[in-house]
Amino acid sequence: MLTFVGFVVAILLGGLFPALPASTSLGLSLNVCDVLPGLTPNVWQGLGVTPGADDVFDNDANWSLGIAPIRLPNPYVCVPSGGLPLVPQGEVTQLVALDVADGGVLRVDQGGKLLLSGGQQLPSSIRGQVELDGSTLGGSATVNLAGTLLVRGLGPSSPARLATGKISVADGGVVDVSGGEANLSDRFQLSVHGLVRVHDGGFMTADHGTTLELLPQALLTPGTGTLRFEGDGDYLEGGNDLGLAQMGAIVNQGRIIKSGGSGTSLVTGTYSQPSPGSVTVNSGTMLLPSGSPVPATVAAGDSYGSGQCVTPRQPSCQAQTFDRDQQNVQFRVPNTDTSGASVLVQELTSTSSPDDIGFPVEAHATGLSATGADPAIITLRYDERLLGGRGWGSVNVFHRADGSSTYDRLPGCLDSGAPPAGQHACVDRRGLAGSSRNVYDAEGPGNAPDVIMVVRTDTTSRWVVR
Repeated sequence: MLTFVGFVVAILLGGLFPALPASTSLGLSLNVCDVLPGLTPNVWQGLGVTPGADDVFDNDANWSLGIAPIRLPNPYVCVPSGGLPLVPQGEVTQLVALDVADGGVLRVDQGGKLLLSGGQQLPSSIRGQVELDGSTLGGSATVNLAGTLLVRGLGPSSPARLATGKISVADGGVVDVSGGEANLSDRFQLSVHGLVRVHDGGFMTADHGTTLELLPQALLTPGTGTLRFEGDGDYLEGGNDLGLAQMGAIVNQGRIIKSGGSGTSLVTGTYSQPSPGSVTVNSGTMLLPSGSPVPATVAAGDSYGSGQCVTPRQPSCQAQTFDRDQQNVQFRVPNTDTSGASVLVQELTSTSSPDDIGFPVEAHATGLSATGADPAIITLRYDERLLGGRGWGSVNVFHRADGSSTYDRLPGCLDSGAPPAGQHACVDRRGLAGSSRNVYDAEGPGNAPDVIMVVRTDTTSRWVVR
């Protein structure tokens, strides 16, 4: 794709529009617009470019063509380095294409909408920065992001939205989510070689039909697509206005990292992890929809597992069991394990016995340093629909060791929390806050409890309750 530079832009605009207003500057500010066939760039000349100018987007005096984009039939907007235009609160701005240069910043205020219609043949480019403050970036366009897209939710009634089109995040590109909800809607696609950063109260919701792709390194794209939770943010199920049964897709060929926060981050959706995708938990707990067949790297004292929220779009929810997800599992690495355990948590799809409650799970770790005094802790939760009215006191946990085909019943832990002599794992029935227990939740269908069974162990492999 060609780029206008300096005098080339001045010559083209001078030939096409000889009657530009005398006040219009055609200097170095017009140096970064991609050439798109059939479109004439309208270059921002307001705040940040021309001394004394304002930031009003629909002010004709702020544009190189002398006409604001909202009054043009096929507007193509270029924001040069230093440019600071503002799409005001509640305004809907429709463009064919947008180009924001490195050093340019375009803001869309609360309730505003910036709709781009160019599609793949007339793509938009963000090398500088676009800020969505409780506003929407949408339309059918393809947007190439090499700069930064700030996506700030402003409370429950003012989420920021990415709708309909596709954003391709280049190696150095960043989608920065903070402040509240960032909603992906209307079949939106987010394809990432760079970074999606979730922090400072931010969380993401993905409507049914949307796609998040975290892409691996390639010959011409050395970056690895990364979704990074720097606190206890989530990637949650959104709405279903289109009536699609399947939740939004998450394809992790890159990296999902929880780097901060002592609580839980959930990733909810139709999840897959083709090679070389990875998950790393350096802080708190990370839960995926049904675990992953690929191990995650989990730091000492942190947890990895499966689980979903009952209510879509509910930030900081705790994973429960319900009609669509009737069991889940979490694996906590011992506090004294400094080796960086590789943890595999996977809900299996076939039973081991007619007496099984739900399905066996594989909760396994390599490179694990665990003892009776500081064990790994496995938490198994089951929905009332599976239990037939039984509580935790009548539920037993069985373990199948590596290389064995037999599930053996686990004994109860001693008062110290350690297993009996000669045993490597036990069920915590001590009656403490973190022990096995019944859990009552508001999710139906009846008044029977869900059950949480807690295993303390220095060995791993497969587990089932009966």
